[in-house]
Amino acid sequence: MRVLLKFNMKTNFLPLDYHKFVVSYIKKALTDYEGGKFFGEFYSKNISNNYKKDFSWSMKIPNPAFFKNRIEVNEKYLEITFVTPSKTNSAIFLNAFLLQKGKVFAISKENEIALVDITMLKEPTITQNMAQFKLYSPLVLREHYRDTNRDRYFTVEDEDFVSRLKENIRTSYPKYASYVDELKIDISKLHKEIIPLYGVNIEVSIGDIIMLGEPKLLDTILKGSLGLRKASGFGVLKLVDSWRFDV
Repeated sequence: MRVLLKFNMKTNFLPLDYHKFVVSYIKKALTDYEGGKFFGEFYSKNISNNYKKDFSWSMKIPNPAFFKNRIEVNEKYLEITFVTPSKTNSAIFLNAFLLQKGKVFAISKENEIALVDITMLKEPTITQNMAQFKLYSPLVLREHYRDTNRDRYFTVEDEDFVSRLKENIRTSYPKYASYVDELKIDISKLHKEIIPLYGVNIEVSIGDIIMLGEPKLLDTILKGSLGLRKASGFGVLKLVDSWRFDV
């Protein structure tokens, strides 16, 4: 499922780290739906129990201007594209969002949002062996070091970026793991950015990425998104084009 959520805003100011309030909104939607009975499947205190957390999202805001502690926009609305490959999750989240329609949700001391429109988007199917994707939200790759309890983030500027990306794809989509070794990835249209996330600046990659490989794998990546921390607003892909490439 790929659904577009459109919100009206009270003011023209957004928190610089917008990921925090979007995640809070998703949690609120799950809490209100069916007495919150599905909440623990996505946000259990025991992280290993969050087995259904296979969703991602991206946010679009009109003509943003970025400042040290806020984002300013010239129109008082924002759009969130919510993506999940799971039919079960699609039903849960769609109903949860429908229940929130028209309700006011505070995102800061100065601003609040209200969901005003929900649109189901057409999900393309990749049947060719080459595809170009645009990252609608940044790509996150990281490694957590338990001995120091610190994270290292990898971007397109790191020499082992492609190998780490392949390993992430192999882990995320084990059904098609046998196709990953032969997957060719062109990262020449990606660039590194630094963004705030829960009070910490992290390194991410953004731009377009081209892949040559098994069509079923490419289609699965499109529908399931790419990288880590997807539920926090990372890794959403839009298909730019796909075509047949004779190797």
